[in-house]
Amino acid sequence: MSRLPSAWTNPLDDPLAVTVAGLLLVLLVRLTPLTLPLALALAVLSALGVAMLRPRQGRPGERLRDRRVRESIEGAQQRASQLAVQAQLVSVEAMARFQDPGHLDPLGMVQLCCERLRVISERIAQRRPLLESGGGILLSVDELQGRLSKERQELRREGSPTLRRERVRLVDQLGRNLDAARFGMDAREARLLALSTRLEQIEGGLRHLQQQVDAQWPSSEATDAAVAEAIEPLNEALDQIDQLLDAGRDPPV
Repeated sequence: MSRLPSAWTNPLDDPLAVTVAGLLLVLLVRLTPLTLPLALALAVLSALGVAMLRPRQGRPGERLRDRRVRESIEGAQQRASQLAVQAQLVSVEAMARFQDPGHLDPLGMVQLCCERLRVISERIAQRRPLLESGGGILLSVDELQGRLSKERQELRREGSPTLRRERVRLVDQLGRNLDAARFGMDAREARLLALSTRLEQIEGGLRHLQQQVDAQWPSSEATDAAVAEAIEPLNEALDQIDQLLDAGRDPPV
């Protein structure tokens, strides 16, 4: 549902309202017997009426916000395209290094995860109307505080140096999200901020997966569990992106 215009809308911020008021003032003064003060009052009222009835997106402040949303969408697509290139490299390397038929299941998990990563950019492009409309999703300060607290606990327990660095980045991003939520965001910005967070999580997780592929294959001591553990956070982030790009479903934040 679109927001109703504010009763305190400043008509001076709307060029059309100013133009209409000016023309009406000239017509009233020249073509009617009204006094200048009365004609001026009617012109001001008409300006207020035009400004209040005009769609919010037509005003300078909303146009600037629309531009920021468009830039955020394009930035997400560009980042997703870069991740797709990285995913393709990991997929090819996994196939080249894989030798033991007994590890076929984890290889399949790697290939499936990389395939999901390769189509993110295309999905963002397909769902652009949803991202521009917002879909009614808003950042929740309480939920963000809970998520930040949970990630800080996970960070304290994290033993892997690689994953620890990525958790530090995620905690920092969640902190920025929380600050933004406290200042208030519209639905579109909220969804795009959540999407940016997930893409950042995927970027770090993909590097960790590549390290595990290098470490585990080929090796007589390779373990399926190590590869599966590296893929799990990637699949979690991909599932959350699916929710973000699915109209009518509120994503976790």
